[in-house]
Amino acid sequence: MSWSGANAAFSRTPRLLSAGQMNVSPAKADPSASRTSSLNRLIVQAPHRAWREEVEATLSELVRLPVGWDGYRAEPVSFETANFALRMLESICGSDTPVPQLVPGDGGDMQIEWHTHKGDIELHVRGANSVHAWRSTENTGPNGEEINLTFNFLPIVAWIEQLSEPMVDADAAAA
Repeated sequence: MSWSGANAAFSRTPRLLSAGQMNVSPAKADPSASRTSSLNRLIVQAPHRAWREEVEATLSELVRLPVGWDGYRAEPVSFETANFALRMLESICGSDTPVPQLVPGDGGDMQIEWHTHKGDIELHVRGANSVHAWRSTENTGPNGEEINLTFNFLPIVAWIEQLSEPMVDADAAAA
């Protein structure tokens, strides 16, 4: 399947709404009403992610890079890696997470990066469930900290949340 075909498939995917956004029709007052009646439905939809559209467009470009895009023999980002990267981002990022930079590697891999005034996070996605994560903040020092991830991406959720928190102005905090 091409990435553009996957984009079309993603757009048809049901979306999950938060409890306050659920599109729920009230149940009929008649207790004999069928639970499958048109008035008894719950539509589950994926949460809105401000960064998703831009990330999908960039991933689509990265999987279509020609072989040798770097002037040598670099391969495009593999569809498997791009698909995993999107699913990973959907799992670890909130709706207000800054849009990451997506950088192709030369072997079908890629980097997902955030560089802000609070620090840097780099996720080297080597393939599905194979991610090397690194971050540098005031607390980690110049060498930063790094971990390898396969199935538990919870540490990265905390990293991204810390990076996404708004800066508190010292004068405003004192007031």
